[in-house]
Amino acid sequence: MKQVVYFSGKVKDLSKFLNLLYNVEGKIVAFDIDNTLINVNKRLEEMGYNTALYPNPELTEDFWTTVEGTSILLGAEPIPSSLKLLTTFLNLNAEVVFVTSRSKDLKFLTERWAEKYFPGIEVYFTKEKHQLDADVYVEDDPVQIRQILNTNKLVLIPRWPYNLDLFETFENAVYYNI
Repeated sequence: MKQVVYFSGKVKDLSKFLNLLYNVEGKIVAFDIDNTLINVNKRLEEMGYNTALYPNPELTEDFWTTVEGTSILLGAEPIPSSLKLLTTFLNLNAEVVFVTSRSKDLKFLTERWAEKYFPGIEVYFTKEKHQLDADVYVEDDPVQIRQILNTNKLVLIPRWPYNLDLFETFENAVYYNI
């Protein structure tokens, strides 16, 4: 059965995206979780947090290990365009791994979540994602994106206000709409 893939980015990036799809088989795709695969920002906004400021100083690493923080993470829903992208990579026989900047204190919770919804996908915990040496990255955090682009790897970027057009001039950056 043929697979239909929907690209929701800029026309200028379509050829880069199609080239990726033609060549992704057997490649390692490092897929971020928070605000890339799942919409943590939506949950934060529902609970009264300001997501326009990134990173929000209220949302410390310790915050995410509280009951409120973990309930936000567990209640965040998938971003449809990112979920389609993840499914496409899996269907095209890419090796998808999750990579997150979450605290190691959230390791058990995160791995259980991944196993429940995405069995078989390994989860890596690191603040230095560019050191994983994946072939392709899917990432929203401007600091992480810049580090990855410095390694000359392709980065697919879900378009958020805090990363909007920061990397438009980079050859290896492809934005997509969330």
